[in-house]
Amino acid sequence: MATMLAVLTTDAACEPGPLHTALSRAVAGSFNLLSVDGCTSTNDTVLVLAGGRSSRSVGADEMAEALGEACGQLAGAMAADAEGATKVVRVVVTGAASHDEAHRAARKVADSLLVKCSLNGADPYWGRVVSELGSAGVAFDLDTTDVSYGELTVCRGGVAADHDAAALAQYMAGQHVEIRCALGLGDGSGAVLATDLGHGYIDENRTTS
Repeated sequence: MATMLAVLTTDAACEPGPLHTALSRAVAGSFNLLSVDGCTSTNDTVLVLAGGRSSRSVGADEMAEALGEACGQLAGAMAADAEGATKVVRVVVTGAASHDEAHRAARKVADSLLVKCSLNGADPYWGRVVSELGSAGVAFDLDTTDVSYGELTVCRGGVAADHDAAALAQYMAGQHVEIRCALGLGDGSGAVLATDLGHGYIDENRTTS
């Protein structure tokens, strides 16, 4: 992630315990699934303040749903406004041995500098995607692995798949790109929101000491 300071407020009446639970659930499904550069900051903070001005009491489940929607929108805005980013990328892994392994594999792809650079150059570098999946420390079988960019499958069963090159180039040139990775091993699924790595990121961070 990048350095993050997020403050949410509500007039709802919600006790500290349920409010904390709701925020934790909301963050787990939003900010914690965002990767800009794979680094965290000592300043990363998410706060929610409930003033209780409303007479309506809200439980943890209802609050978590509302906070989850707000945090999801903020996480998407952070990705779109990330340092030097030109693309918002969603890495989706399905067919993993478990949901946890799917999330770990998706983050490994999302954090890869080579994958990020290829996205900046609109290059469908599926071999690097497969390499990251294979080194993610999760159950993996090359022979059952497929990789797609959007609806266009470029790797099927670990080898190059025939596809419409012109359509793929047009898709890769867009601002929003989805990398879909099907492992073919189970029912686990997960997704991570990410960005590409552009020249602006280096310019912003090359003198930060």
